[in-house]
Amino acid sequence: MSEKFKFGIVVDVVPLECVGKGYEYFEVPASIHADPLLCDADWEVWRDKYKEDGRPCMTTSHLLGPGLTWMGASGEKYDPELIRFSLEREFERISQLGIKYVGCWGGHFRCQDGYDRNKAIDQAISSINMMADCAEKYGMEIALEPEADSDTLFPRYLEGVEFAKMTGRRSVKVMADLNYFLELGQPLEDILKYPEYCINVHIQGDGGAQPNVGERRPILKHLFEVLKAANYTKGVSVACPWVITNGASEIDYAYETEKTLKFIQEIRDEVYAEESHGKA
Repeated sequence: MSEKFKFGIVVDVVPLECVGKGYEYFEVPASIHADPLLCDADWEVWRDKYKEDGRPCMTTSHLLGPGLTWMGASGEKYDPELIRFSLEREFERISQLGIKYVGCWGGHFRCQDGYDRNKAIDQAISSINMMADCAEKYGMEIALEPEADSDTLFPRYLEGVEFAKMTGRRSVKVMADLNYFLELGQPLEDILKYPEYCINVHIQGDGGAQPNVGERRPILKHLFEVLKAANYTKGVSVACPWVITNGASEIDYAYETEKTLKFIQEIRDEVYAEESHGKA
């Protein structure tokens, strides 16, 4: 049987101690828990929580957002000094957690109306070079996340692949986010055109909530089939705002994360069971 991809969870909202035990890794929100504006003592509290849990910290999201204020890697908010400071401090911190793949949201890479596109591209390449320098220093890779907004430089997944190629950096790849695929009607099979470029995946349910909310089971199964066909063995992260599904007055993260995990595990098991059945 093919090696299965792994399930992780983005812990930007969910307390670490409430995450279902079956998740195979954490996706660390870099600019929240490793915020470059945090003092070392506050960062070390987060670092020690991850280490105490013991599960791998394989990926990150939220790169380039100190203090939750999104900065620009191109366009009107481009500030190379702030980018360099943030990257150097964030990468040094997340390296202490053994991170392999660093997600960077495509919304940082904008070319607003009236802004010179060639200038924005040059700025974006400069920003990505700074990211790649840090990533390669610590043995990591960058996952650019095409974000579907029309004023970004690579809104579509295949455009993200081409942009990654254009940088010429071996450490620059892409992330596949299910919400953004669906928003622009992109075929999931686009992942199969350059499978070596996909190093992280995000999944959600209807309305952006957890994957078991709404009617996304057929879409998730299709995505998992594509990932299996791509021989993808890295991470699929549950990356979403969380909603109450059990009628409680307050959200029970332990319950919701466990319920979500069982839902997606069943789909993954079904996809790989079909492979075994086909060989029987």
